[in-house]
Amino acid sequence: MDEFKCEILIIGSGPAGLSAGIYCARANRDVIILDGKELSALVRAKEIQNWPGEIDIKGKHLLEKFRAHTESYSENIRIIKGDVISLMLGMGVNRTSTRTADITSDVVIIAAGRGTRKEIIKGEDILLGFGISYSALNDGPLYKDKVVYLFGNDEEMLEDALALHQMGCIVRIITNVGIEKLPEKLYQVKETGIEIFENMEIIEAVPDSEGMLDKIICKSTKPESEDHEEIKEFELSCLFILSHISSNSIFKKAGVELDDMGNVKVDEDQKTNLKGVYAAGDCTGGLFQVVFATAEGARAGINACKYLRQLKKE
Repeated sequence: MDEFKCEILIIGSGPAGLSAGIYCARANRDVIILDGKELSALVRAKEIQNWPGEIDIKGKHLLEKFRAHTESYSENIRIIKGDVISLMLGMGVNRTSTRTADITSDVVIIAAGRGTRKEIIKGEDILLGFGISYSALNDGPLYKDKVVYLFGNDEEMLEDALALHQMGCIVRIITNVGIEKLPEKLYQVKETGIEIFENMEIIEAVPDSEGMLDKIICKSTKPESEDHEEIKEFELSCLFILSHISSNSIFKKAGVELDDMGNVKVDEDQKTNLKGVYAAGDCTGGLFQVVFATAEGARAGINACKYLRQLKKE
């Protein structure tokens, strides 16, 4: 695991996160921006016609401009890849973990976008930490000689399968695509004897009487298949979900207050209920417009720097 330390950690590299980063860098703060798998909503915007100064611009191109501007502050900003899998917030020094790194920071700005607002697998939220994990590298050693399943469809999932096998876990893979659509690393996985269940999705994770994960319920993703509606069950000790991360589960588990829609609650200064933790952009709900996201990011950055000055008595 890589270890990083910074003054301000920004979770998210969309308009809100990049805007916050620019303001923090201009204040000469040491900043890390986490760039996760989930694409910014701006990328999916075909045309933007209400950004001042641009009569008509593709969302992707506007985001590229934001990113280039942010990267120009390379002395103050590091942008690293990773999705948050665990958080310890509001206790002085904040600790944030991805699958490959641990980051400590004085301040955290949540700018994760709308992300995965609700659980995709029924039972995911209540079993997170009780048999469901988003990190094979962190939690894998707990399941040596036990049956574990991975759910995903990219190279990271295959790499984690190999790592779990090396740790001594009994590894199996469930993927919602056909084997032919998986990356070439699949051949290394096959050589280990890891069993792969293709064209399947997990619809529910079921706990036992003690509240620990007991089994998963799956069905086929192939509409032309005769057994499309056939339900299959698998007993296991742990499910590693590598297809998505339920952002509201992560933040709620860390003590961040959410509203009924799963949005992060903030005040007029973009402060959350936790000391030294701010939020901006689509993750806070409201009007999902790029101009609002950048404004909230700027406000969060300004107030995060103000908090740091008071914290360090500068």
